[in-house]
Amino acid sequence: MCLRSQMSVKTWKDDVICWREEGLSYEEIRKKCLSYGIKTTKSRIGRIITKRYGNKKIYASSSISRDNFLPIKEFVKEAYLANAQRKATEIVDDIADKFDEKITVAVLRRIRISIGLEKANRRYGHSVRMANRQPRYTFCRLHLDLGTMFLTHCFTDESMVQSCETGRFVYILKGDNSRRVQPRHKHPASLMIWGGISWEGATPLAIIRRGTKVDGPVYQSILHNVYLEWAQ
Repeated sequence: MCLRSQMSVKTWKDDVICWREEGLSYEEIRKKCLSYGIKTTKSRIGRIITKRYGNKKIYASSSISRDNFLPIKEFVKEAYLANAQRKATEIVDDIADKFDEKITVAVLRRIRISIGLEKANRRYGHSVRMANRQPRYTFCRLHLDLGTMFLTHCFTDESMVQSCETGRFVYILKGDNSRRVQPRHKHPASLMIWGGISWEGATPLAIIRRGTKVDGPVYQSILHNVYLEWAQ
């Protein structure tokens, strides 16, 4: 389903296309957009639905031999499909080794655009167990409706810092949003960092080495040595 409780300005055009595929008329789509704060017209909706994305002119670099251009273009596409976070300099070096062609990062960028690859923010998928989803939603919805400020609460959490791929961007074909979700290494070098935040500010951080079992005694020591001293 494309219907969302809140429409994102960044993705509302995708919703328009989905609504049209569901059989809605232009006027019905316009009213849906308006209900989410997006002011548009039926003619613009028609242009969004019928638009065909692509380059008006096929890009061909004059710095690459004609015989090598199409193989290099296909190589670039396969490289990004295999790893959406490949660095441009790495692909440039691979092209030099494989095709004996020296190109610049700017040329690679234009090839990437001509293929249809676009830059997007990297995302990670974090799953909440099905049994916990409804209770969490109910709790949050209740306190939002009550206007709860949590003035006397301290919210704590732990986070793992890992030595793995840290790139912020991925290069994907238009509409291929599933490739924005990137896998993580199974056993990267890591540390656990514990901290808390409240209306009064943030607590000091506690660093826990990998392999430490965070059981009752360890957690109690964190509360006594970090939280209570700060709270007092």
